[in-house]
Amino acid sequence: MTERKKAFFLGASITQGKISKSFENILKKNLGTSNYNYINYGIAGYESFNVLKQINKVLSKNPDFVVLLVGTNDVLSGLDPKLAKLTRKLKHIPHEPTLANYCKNITSIIRQLKQNSGLKIAIASLPVVGENLNSIENKTIREYNLELKKIAENENVDYLPVFEQQSDYLLKEINGKGKDYLKGSNMAYKALFMHFLLFKSFDSISQKNGYLLLTDGIHQNSKGASFIANAIESFIRANIG
Repeated sequence: MTERKKAFFLGASITQGKISKSFENILKKNLGTSNYNYINYGIAGYESFNVLKQINKVLSKNPDFVVLLVGTNDVLSGLDPKLAKLTRKLKHIPHEPTLANYCKNITSIIRQLKQNSGLKIAIASLPVVGENLNSIENKTIREYNLELKKIAENENVDYLPVFEQQSDYLLKEINGKGKDYLKGSNMAYKALFMHFLLFKSFDSISQKNGYLLLTDGIHQNSKGASFIANAIESFIRANIG
């Protein structure tokens, strides 16, 4: 019997898939479980520094594929000094949430992963935050993604254009002028209440909140998660054998 390939997913809540539609579950349906074992290392609230601290543990499991999707929390902390102060304390992060520090963390993650010479690595671009592509959040995410693409090219790893594909979809459907991410609205907590206590689907929550890809301005509905899953599927299929 052929041993199943191990695919690891590193990141925060979007990766974890408990308060967001799980792209991992979509991937399992698309790729199946006969040939692949899926290991999820996503932890809600994590920033790039927190993921960096996981890498030795990940390498000890001898992964075949690693997909890195982290940075939304880095971006949001960088845009909100109060949130930044809180997350430095709660997540034990020793530096400020700047693009330069983010790039240092991502580069360190990739270089440590490359210690395993047979490992296939992909960096996913950060998904949209809110569906107004001209918002400060998405303008900032675009800047972060440009740096992620440079890192991927410099380190010779794959780059998965999640943001770019989601943006194209939003441009086609609503001219990129969708609902903003509403900072401080507690929309994420309301979505959790509706999902776990009222048993509402992520897609119905998304529709109620007026989004096409997101549930609460950050986390993914089925459509949003499918962009991530499809990009990962293409990466894995391209690196089989």
